[in-house]
Amino acid sequence: MIDTHCHLNDDKLKDDLDKVVNNFLSAGVDNAICVGWDFGSSIEAKDISDKYSCVYYAIGVHPDECNSFNYEDMDALIKKCLSESKNKLVAIGEIGLDYYHNTENKEKQKQVFVSQINLAKKYNLPIIIHCRDAYGDMLEILKANAPFSSGVVFHCYSGSLEYAQILIKMGIKISFTGTVTYKNAHNVQAVATNLPLSSIFFETDSPYLSPVPHRGERNEPKNVVDIAKFVADLRGIEVDELINITNNNAREFFKLMKK
Repeated sequence: MIDTHCHLNDDKLKDDLDKVVNNFLSAGVDNAICVGWDFGSSIEAKDISDKYSCVYYAIGVHPDECNSFNYEDMDALIKKCLSESKNKLVAIGEIGLDYYHNTENKEKQKQVFVSQINLAKKYNLPIIIHCRDAYGDMLEILKANAPFSSGVVFHCYSGSLEYAQILIKMGIKISFTGTVTYKNAHNVQAVATNLPLSSIFFETDSPYLSPVPHRGERNEPKNVVDIAKFVADLRGIEVDELINITNNNAREFFKLMKK
């Protein structure tokens, strides 16, 4: 299985990486994608991927960090990553809009988001989107910048089924975290139940958002298996079938090497 979005570069995980990686490999998770949220964490994601053959990485500036974004620095970093013989950069992300934490800098968030969309297009890389309480502006920007020939995925999806269906029609993928397992997550469960299997991935967003039955514990990529099991039960299909389909989705989208 593949954890398509985790933060092995987070302080809660990065000092214990050998154990974390061994844990997820032992659980049947073949690969994890380590995602940056600012320039420093993006470099750390690359360094972790260099150390572990099973780890790929994405680089980008999260909307909460938009004031730190520098186009030239990110452009140079992408060039450097892509020039390496063992290039494992698979996406630009996580990038997007977040009006939950900050509504005072909406225009700055939009500007930085579009700048990173342009970088992803320039280098033919997929985009990993973070969106919280900003669905209207997000859809407006996506429509204005479509098409996305290298693909877009909504990470940690928490919107409505109707909104997800609009995204699917635009060719955008949807990724589910442990929140889908939560007792009151009826909207997310409806999305996970009704979307075409060809459009979904699974992720942990670890060390955050631990799925049931691990709530209250540090989340790790190994727990992506529990998320898949939960959604398989929701949909009434065998978990192995679901994992096989979503693995193929992720490998095609991120251009990962087959095991």
